Amino acid sequence: MKARALMIQGTASHVGKSLLCAALCRIFARAGRRVAPFKAQNMSLNAVPAPGGEMGAAQALQARACYLEPRVEMNPVLLKPAGPEGCHRILLGRPAGRLAYASPAGAEAETIAAIRAAYAQLSAEYELLLIEGAGSPAEINRLDRDPANMWMAREADARVILLGDIDCGGVFAALLGTWMLAPEAERIRGFIINKMRGDPRGLASGTAALQRKTGVPTLGIIPWADPGLPEEDAAALSRSAAGPAAEGSLRILVVRLPHIANFTDFDALAREPGVHLEYAFTAAALRRADVIILPGTRSTVADLQALRAAALDCELLEAAAQGKPILGVCGGYQMLGREIHDPDSIESSQPMMPGLNLLPVTTHFQADKNLGPVSGCDAAGRFPVAGYFMQHGRVIADPGHAPWMRLENSLPEGCQAGRIAGTSLHEVLNGEAGLAAFRRALLAEWRTACGKPAPAQDAADALSLDQRLDAWADHVRRHLDMEAIGNLIHQP
Repeated sequence: MKARALMIQGTASHVGKSLLCAALCRIFARAGRRVAPFKAQNMSLNAVPAPGGEMGAAQALQARACYLEPRVEMNPVLLKPAGPEGCHRILLGRPAGRLAYASPAGAEAETIAAIRAAYAQLSAEYELLLIEGAGSPAEINRLDRDPANMWMAREADARVILLGDIDCGGVFAALLGTWMLAPEAERIRGFIINKMRGDPRGLASGTAALQRKTGVPTLGIIPWADPGLPEEDAAALSRSAAGPAAEGSLRILVVRLPHIANFTDFDALAREPGVHLEYAFTAAALRRADVIILPGTRSTVADLQALRAAALDCELLEAAAQGKPILGVCGGYQMLGREIHDPDSIESSQPMMPGLNLLPVTTHFQADKNLGPVSGCDAAGRFPVAGYFMQHGRVIADPGHAPWMRLENSLPEGCQAGRIAGTSLHEVLNGEAGLAAFRRALLAEWRTACGKPAPAQDAADALSLDQRLDAWADHVRRHLDMEAIGNLIHQP
């Protein structure tokens, strides 16, 4: 029997679709429904490994909300922006070449086939599929080649709820305008307003007028809250910019590279006491930072060129000369090395690019991608670590280098030279429970190196990811008409 389908579409990117889907997944799963997430096509640089390859991190989080293991069928098409020429396409977990942003209608038959196959597989296994749209369903310049919104709603015979973000203003115009422009708007059976600050009763006349104009009811107004869950869109970095650093705090800067990827690798740092975490791409930010992190990127060479164009390479070299701790992760680690070799144009047209020469390592890009979870311990064997690889580049360190950690079978991983270190592993700083000891020991080392005092309060074990999902689901449930949403799923 084909699964029932409920779809969350949005008036724009970053209105909260991914996290609302995660909340609904947990709500339905706790009610005993066999529910799974689905997003036909996702454009994101935040990805994670899954059986069969890689998938969008947001759908992996939604799978967790359903108490399921992530699988590539939940996000059959993943597009990774790679500059003005287009994006890298991942089909059912595997690289499938580049796709031009202006690809003509009908040029994506392979994409459609992957979406249909994945959805059919999940639909045969679950009773309810929670589908997330992408961007807006009313992009009238590309309606004929948008497989992620109303086309997908039609394929799945899904009832659609349209989500708007009041925090960025104009929510009624956004909801009404999207309803007016979206094809098959009759599929939209409810509105939800997200990120409300203040008394929602002040919106009553607006929601009533919206229903008079559209015939569509508003099913809930969700107050603004920080669920402490990973964001999908780098737009979140701008809209959640850190305020002034508190006196004595350890100021950590994550360099906001143009193609920053997996920026959620550092979420746990922001929750530690006495830490001020900032994302920026300016010389002033590098100068005021105590610790600098070069994060992952989908375009290592292009972002290294961008660093140089902005003269931030000079700032990094000066920071290293001053003895500031610097950490590179994945693409950032590659930048810290001596050279990046890409003779087969796996990532760029540059066969060789000099690195920053701060670590004794060299990167070689290869067609096959290294994917998968690993575990081990820090180089001294004191603390367990866990993370995952997701890279085309293989980083080769000089003989006799000091590794930053050791994986299973004592395999060296990463490199350390004084206060500069790098690793190819994602997520090593986000460990929960016993894995948090590595992060806190590293923070202690950084504080000592920077002459910063220990935090006034001890580091408390934060809520686990499942506890945060539960709390977020409870918050959302309190402010939605779940009876109406439940009935909606079974409407003809």
